[in-house]
Amino acid sequence: MARRVYELMNPDVVCASPTTAAGDALKLLLDRCVTDAPVVTGEGWIVGVISEAALVRYIEAPSTASETGRFFTDEEDFRDLGDTPAHRTGTPVEKLMSSAIFPVTRETGVAVAANIMRERGLHRLFVTDHGRLVGVVTSLDLMRIVEELG
Repeated sequence: MARRVYELMNPDVVCASPTTAAGDALKLLLDRCVTDAPVVTGEGWIVGVISEAALVRYIEAPSTASETGRFFTDEEDFRDLGDTPAHRTGTPVEKLMSSAIFPVTRETGVAVAANIMRERGLHRLFVTDHGRLVGVVTSLDLMRIVEELG
C-alpha cells in the first residue's frame, strides 16, 4: 500500500503571521533552525512563504532614509539624515513573502510529494486540510522512507 504524507508530516510548523516584523521573523527562523516558514493568517490559511534568504537580503541591503521616502523640511537640522541608514527590520513579512505555495493534503501520496519537491526544487511542502495548515513534510522525511526500503 502506498504511503501517505500524514504518516511523515510534522504537525509542529514554525509559522509567521502576515504582520510579523522582518527582524522578528528572521530571529524565529534562526532560533528554530529552519530556512523558511509559511505565512499564516489567524484562521490558519497559508498566504505565502517567507525565507531566511529573502529576509537577510532585505534587511542587509543598503538603504538610507532618503531612499525609503523619508523627507524633512528643515534642511540645516537634517542635512545628513538622508544618508543615515534606515532600519528595515520592522517591515511586515507580507511585503516580503513569496506567494508561490505548493501545498499538499494529508492523503497525498509520498511519491507525489517527492515528485512535486523534485520538479519545483523545494525542500519542504506544507500540508493542509481544507486549505488550513496542519503540518509540514520535508525532503529529510522522504529520505527516511528510502532508508527504510534500503
